[in-house]
Amino acid sequence: MHIIQLGEKLRFFQPLSQLGFARILAETRTHITLSPGLISLEKPDGEEGYSAYFNISIPSIDSLNDLPMQLSWILPEKKSEKALSKTSFISIQPFYPHFVPETLSSEDYSNYIEKFLSLHDIHNQIFTLPISMIDSQIVEQVIETECSLYVIVGLSSILKNQRKLSNTLVSLREKISPDIGLYLPGPISPSLHSFLVYSGIDFFDNSLAYYTSKRGHFLTNDRMFSTQNHPMCFCPYCSESPPNLFKHNELILKSSLSRVRYSLEEKTLRTLVEKDVHNKVSFSAALRNYDRLYSTNFRTRTPIISSSPMNCIGEESLNRPIVNEFRNRIKERYIPDSFARIILLLPCSARKPYSFSRSHMLYRSAIKKGGKGIFSILSELIITSPLSVVPRELENIYPAKFYDIPVAGQWSSEEIDLTATLLNEVLKRYNKESIIVNHMHGEGYDDVVQIIKKENSFEIFNTSIDSSPTSQESLLSLSQTLQEVYINKLSPQTKAPSALIKRLRSVADFQYGIGTGNVLFSDNIRTKGKYPRDLQIFREKNQIGSLNSKTGYLSLFPNTAELISSISNNILEFGTDQVKGSNIFAPGCINADERILPNDEIFVVFENNVVATARALVAGKDMNKMTSGIVAEIKKKSKVKK
Repeated sequence: MHIIQLGEKLRFFQPLSQLGFARILAETRTHITLSPGLISLEKPDGEEGYSAYFNISIPSIDSLNDLPMQLSWILPEKKSEKALSKTSFISIQPFYPHFVPETLSSEDYSNYIEKFLSLHDIHNQIFTLPISMIDSQIVEQVIETECSLYVIVGLSSILKNQRKLSNTLVSLREKISPDIGLYLPGPISPSLHSFLVYSGIDFFDNSLAYYTSKRGHFLTNDRMFSTQNHPMCFCPYCSESPPNLFKHNELILKSSLSRVRYSLEEKTLRTLVEKDVHNKVSFSAALRNYDRLYSTNFRTRTPIISSSPMNCIGEESLNRPIVNEFRNRIKERYIPDSFARIILLLPCSARKPYSFSRSHMLYRSAIKKGGKGIFSILSELIITSPLSVVPRELENIYPAKFYDIPVAGQWSSEEIDLTATLLNEVLKRYNKESIIVNHMHGEGYDDVVQIIKKENSFEIFNTSIDSSPTSQESLLSLSQTLQEVYINKLSPQTKAPSALIKRLRSVADFQYGIGTGNVLFSDNIRTKGKYPRDLQIFREKNQIGSLNSKTGYLSLFPNTAELISSISNNILEFGTDQVKGSNIFAPGCINADERILPNDEIFVVFENNVVATARALVAGKDMNKMTSGIVAEIKKKSKVKK
């Protein structure tokens, strides 16, 4: 990895957060958010809704083939003096916005790169990258420089080819460091903004407003109309006499990107993408390609620590990155308590967490009637779509606590297969003498149980086969069945851990890696606090961490993190034995575990000692690629040993 020495110029951009390949890019020193942003082809009357503008005048753009162009970044006046750079330059033509042919010879492009690399102040230069040259090795020479903004040309030629589009965008974002901004010029429909931002594009321009206005077209978010026949609009520009068509069309572009940026800040971009892709058939197919072919690429860049709502609105939600990550961690990291002998299968509820719902309160009351101490040998698994299996211990974490899905009473074959497959994997971790009590009823649930019955030797008792799980008959059957199983077939487990310890261990394994829960919460654990406050965790008299009531995840002190640093997945190897300031910058990152996701709590380690805990701002995979910018925010520093 290239380490930037003191005195070298940093990149103009830094990624502050991620969702898929989308970023919120900020100017390095001021932290002013720039993307997703709109670039004006000429200096605008006002700055609202823009990231930057070119120093050109319309319509003379067609004559700019050989002239350098200056891009001025729009920054607040109070912070503009702190900016690392206020301008970027396109010094070598032809290439903006439509001058490069879709097919370009390697020789011509090599000559262009040679000239580009000879420019002064390359950190202020804008590099042009035709999509046909993405995999060319000569581009590597530019990637290693401090150039921080690339113009992507030729992408419009494959917008209708979903396979090539998805392959190209993933290849592009994987190849280029996340602290480089990508600018896609040209008339891009606002209906495509959310998908393209999700795919890693940071900047667009307002050329579509010029093109549509010149042709007399009225723009909406997903269509174009003639000026003689279009929906009524109440924007201030349509109220003028005569109406200002260009300003109306430009406003549509600004509003579209504002909507995308807001969803990115709220961590709901994927939901917005799932809504928008249905406006274009090819983009809906491209999203499915992402989930089918590049699931890992997006999973490793999507935060799993969050408190944002996750609205699952269609079949695309079954394979969204965060859902796949949850299922994968349940499969690989969930370890049932060793004392568990009864596996209780329960349906989900509309209210989250499930324990707060009326139905699950009824289940709990029925379980208690099954016998004193029955919870010591009980393991509850909630069966649901799209998450498939949610152990009771993990119902308070994201996304289990925050998802919502329309309930139609019918399960698709894919939902049934995904759920049964994961449930079978989870059941493999239980004692072979365990007994399954199935308290689910209805289509989908019954199909899942039939599949696991064929593939497992567990004895299964059905307690809600003929009526709703919340009916008096079903609840009575649940109590009686548990009582019979508990008294006649199983012995009490006096040494079983409490429900709280089970929860803490499961969350730790899910968050930091398998085995960490037993190390952290082996004995002498007590807690302080009650929901909705955070739960403070103590070992004897010393606080070792806390459980966040909002996200359901743990936060540890550095000396506690030291206990699991050798087995945890959340390790960032640091360059020195002390952390100064409140951030970890890319040059200080020697190596980061590629299983780290944005927002994860990570352990900053020097020579096997934890020197701090921090919150990851980018994925571990991208920490290893970045040459500048902040990769993590410090949470707690270890005390300096004298």
